[in-house]
This record gives sequence, structure tokens and C-alpha cells, in this order.
Amino acid sequence: MVQFFTNDLARFADSEALHRLKLRPADGLPTQIHVSITDRCCLPCRMCDIWRIKPKQELTTREWKSVFDQVAHWAGAVGLNFAGGEPFLRKDLPELCRYATNLGFTVTSNTNATLFNENKVREISEAGLDILYVSLDGATAETHDFMRGEAGTYDKVMRTLDQVDKLDNPRVIVAMIVSRRSIPELTKMADWTLERGYQVVYQPLFNNFGRTYDPQWFVKSPLFPREEDLGALDEALDYLIAIKEADGHVCNSVGQLNEMKRYFRNPSVSNGLPCNAGHSDISLDPYGNFLLCFWLPPVGDVRKTPIPWMWNSLKSQRRRWEAHNCPRTCNMLNCNFEHY
Repeated sequence: MVQFFTNDLARFADSEALHRLKLRPADGLPTQIHVSITDRCCLPCRMCDIWRIKPKQELTTREWKSVFDQVAHWAGAVGLNFAGGEPFLRKDLPELCRYATNLGFTVTSNTNATLFNENKVREISEAGLDILYVSLDGATAETHDFMRGEAGTYDKVMRTLDQVDKLDNPRVIVAMIVSRRSIPELTKMADWTLERGYQVVYQPLFNNFGRTYDPQWFVKSPLFPREEDLGALDEALDYLIAIKEADGHVCNSVGQLNEMKRYFRNPSVSNGLPCNAGHSDISLDPYGNFLLCFWLPPVGDVRKTPIPWMWNSLKSQRRRWEAHNCPRTCNMLNCNFEHY
């Protein structure tokens, strides 16, 4: 019944009437579920304020398993990514990872990689974690520790990576923020990850997550590149484009890497790409809120309403329309460039 309703609405997705009503149905079902498993974090990062959020009562292990059952029955074996905060502050994360893997999900997780030991690494490997996205914002300890706000984090990440390398899975993808501080080390990171047998994905600096969106955030940010940095940034991006075209271990598309040149010159101007929020991707926060966009209010609570019912409710269609017509520049984020 829910699937019929979705398909029926999708016929009119481009109609003028729906646009006037500010409604936008989904074309199909989501292919990626982002699970912000906790707002708690163990590092005071300079480019993120989630660690400042005062946590509330998070969903329990049992409640999360029920959510996964619901999604698997509805959308099938999609991708499921654990994020945070720092996901591994949840002691039940390996258990949840195993449960989701057994349901058929391809399970990945972000991490700052500071909480691991050999037993924890073995746990997530045996749980079937497919990819571990490891945050590494500098090719040197000085830069990474500065970005993460705490000395010694780089060395902890290196120890974790050495332990992960001993096992067959998870596969490692290094995630690096492109900021004023990291520009001199962007190419070094590309070379180093190739030597280690990792992939690397670069994420342009954006308004701090966990902080209210500010259209002028880049003016106030000491991490945003200035005019004098742009020449070096262009050279680094050209180097990454050449690597992408040669061996592909850089995950970003050539289109996105080129677009970063414009973005860091005109961060308030949209690239014109429609946002995918609420179409291919949905998000769940630690408290059960169902979100189609991280920056817009939730459309429901998974503890009260089944996800399939919320997926194409009128509230979801309105939120999807808002995201599609949003003037913000967060469509520079990586999920928008999968086919560009």
C-alpha cells in the first residue's frame, strides 16, 4: 500500500501544481541510511560543534535493532552508515553493526579513531564492518592535532590504522577536511594514502555541524581559505584531479574537485546542483528523529510512526521541496557529487 502510494505521487513529481503547493514526492526508496548514533564526542574539534551538544536519552540497543528491522523490510539491503559525535562511544556499536550486517546492510562507520585497541578492532572486523572512514585532517601530527583540538590524537590514529591493517576488514577510507590549515598537506595525504593502500576522500570546510546555520559563517571562520591561499589550493586540487584520473584512489569526482576552486572563491553562491537530501539519503538522530536534511527540522519520530509512513507524508514532501529549492551551499558536500 505504501509503495503504491509512493509510485502514484511520483508521476506528478515535476508538475507545476506540486511546485506551487511546495511539495516534492520521492522518486523511489532511499539507498543510504545515515545513523547519527550519538551526539557525544571525545574531541573538541575546531570545525565541528557537535561535541558541545548536551546529550539527551539516546535510543537503546533494542530500539535501534527494531529500526533496522523496519528499514530492511521496507527498503531492502541498503547502505547504512554510523556517524556521530564519535560512534564508538556507544559500547553496543559492534553488536549493532553485526545485527545490521546480518540483515543484509552494507555497514560503514565514521570515527576519529582514538578509542580503539586490538580487541575493539577485532570486534568490528568480526561484526562485518565494511568500511571505516577515519578522520585525518593533516598529514602531520601538528596539523591534525590542531584541527582536532587535542595533542596526541594523530599518534592514536596511527596506532589504530596499524591494528586495522592486520585484518581483512574493514577497508579504510581516510576523510580529510579541506581548510586553510590543511592546504599544504592535501597532496601529501594523497601520496601517503596510496602508499598505505587506502582510499582518501576530501570534504570542503562548511558551517560547523552542531551549530545553527549562519549564511556568513565563512567570514568568521579562521579555517576558511583567504585570497592569498587560493593559488596553492588550485595547485593541490589539480594534483588530486590528476591522481583521480590516473588510479582512482581519490574518492571525490573530478567535477567536485574542480567545483571546490569556485566554492572557496564564492562560498555563498550555490553550484546550481539540486540537493539529494530526502531522495537517496535519509538520516536518523540519536533520539529517534527522522530527518530528510541535517539542517532542517525532523519530519517525525521513529518511536511513534513507521518510517514508510513518514517517507512520503505531506510533511516529508514539504521538507523535500525545501531541500531541493534551498539556496545554501551545503550541496558541495560529497553525497551530491556521486554522478558528477
